[in-house]
Amino acid sequence: MRRTVIAAAAAFAALAAPAFAQEQEGPRLPQRPEAWRAAAETDLEALRTYLREDTPVAIDTENPRMQRWFARGYREARQRVRRVTDQPSYFYALAPYANGFQDPHLSLSPVVPLSVARWPGFIATARGDDTIVAYSEGEGVPVQGARIVSCDGKTLARLRERTVFPFTMNPQLARDRRAAHTRLFLDRGNPYAPAPSRCVFERNGERTRFTLNWRDVPGDDYWARYNIATNGPGAEFGVTTPAQGITWIGVPTFDNSAGEQLRALVNEITADAETIRAGRAVIIDVRGNGGGNSEWGAEIARAVWGAEIVSAIPESNPGGATDWRVSQGNLDYINGFAPELIAQFGEQSQIALWARAVQDGFAQTLARGEPMWRQRDLAADTPVPQGGGYTQRRPQGPSPIPAHVYILSNGTCASACLDFADVVLHIPGTQLIGMDTSGDGLLMEVRDQVLPSGLARIVLPLKVYRGRARGALEAYRADVTYDGVWDDLAVRNWAIGVAARQ
Repeated sequence: MRRTVIAAAAAFAALAAPAFAQEQEGPRLPQRPEAWRAAAETDLEALRTYLREDTPVAIDTENPRMQRWFARGYREARQRVRRVTDQPSYFYALAPYANGFQDPHLSLSPVVPLSVARWPGFIATARGDDTIVAYSEGEGVPVQGARIVSCDGKTLARLRERTVFPFTMNPQLARDRRAAHTRLFLDRGNPYAPAPSRCVFERNGERTRFTLNWRDVPGDDYWARYNIATNGPGAEFGVTTPAQGITWIGVPTFDNSAGEQLRALVNEITADAETIRAGRAVIIDVRGNGGGNSEWGAEIARAVWGAEIVSAIPESNPGGATDWRVSQGNLDYINGFAPELIAQFGEQSQIALWARAVQDGFAQTLARGEPMWRQRDLAADTPVPQGGGYTQRRPQGPSPIPAHVYILSNGTCASACLDFADVVLHIPGTQLIGMDTSGDGLLMEVRDQVLPSGLARIVLPLKVYRGRARGALEAYRADVTYDGVWDDLAVRNWAIGVAARQ
């Protein structure tokens, strides 16, 4: 039986531009530099404590790199905290500590939107390895289509390495590498990595130097263009027929908070399953899907292909194990969401059995005073296999249903969405189109914790995989790659064209 995994995708720390642009209620901000510094000092100590007591990172001897970063990252953060005077310096003093673990399920995000958001009059995007001006405000700034050669005497690859990736995102993931081209030209006031000031642009073989004129972003239009320059909007829930014989299924999330929409989607697919399977093509749109509850993905797979086909797929992680970090806070979290899962999926469902087993395992381990609990389907003394390589073992052959099935990714597919990919991309004939998926680290199952000041929120992973067939940050590679702008209409037309050519 395929083990159910429940995990929310980590926050896209300090990058999710639209989220930063929105007005949100939050704590009262400190008014003096010394108050900001005191908040940073207190929150750093709390962050370290949460990482030590509620996640595996500090005690996981099988992941020594994380153990080393737990200590080294803290020392580096203490040095930055000494320079804190305002909100941006507060947030960017702490963010690299969380980001340095380089696991999508461990991240820091501000509770109150950052106060600084400036642009140089243009928005950049990736075109292969190059950085191109995707949108230009007009006179006095580089024109649309110009290639950005260098800034401040450094290559853009070097600048991204020094000023973007230490604070946010992960250069090992295709989506983050693409988004970093755009992020380099958004100033959030980070004093530890100042924005570029003077750049060289190339257009039609001619090179021009510009001194960048940073100014406040112009509002919602900016964020919409920024989003398209990175990876574009997410999918929309629903089942539609955009062309004769082609079914489009939008699945923007597997999160339990969208349970009603997911249940309606499953029911809609199930009701028309015979026609969908007999059609020309099915496009399952997972743009923006960062995960949630893997059981929703399993239900959608069964609705599209049928339970018999899905159940015939070999277990993706046979013999693996899960080590949970046991603490009272984590047990409280488990006890809080278990009744919701049981109510959603039924008293005798597999996910209900799983939830009760986790509750019991946590409670017993906590009573013994032990920090970790190992969950296994096999006997405890059975060796855990070597993990990795599962994305390279996709089966060949024709689809078991008449319709050709495509999974449309914009690089965000992670966590429970990757569990869904582990199922559907191992059904013969299924193709991944658009962009490579994201990749999960070995950490999983998250809960949020607001730091004492109320100014930032840490996403804490509760468990670590052992012997997982899909290795750390291992992604599925796209069978057909999209190389245009990630405008919704353009992407839809492209995907329909791919399906129509089969």
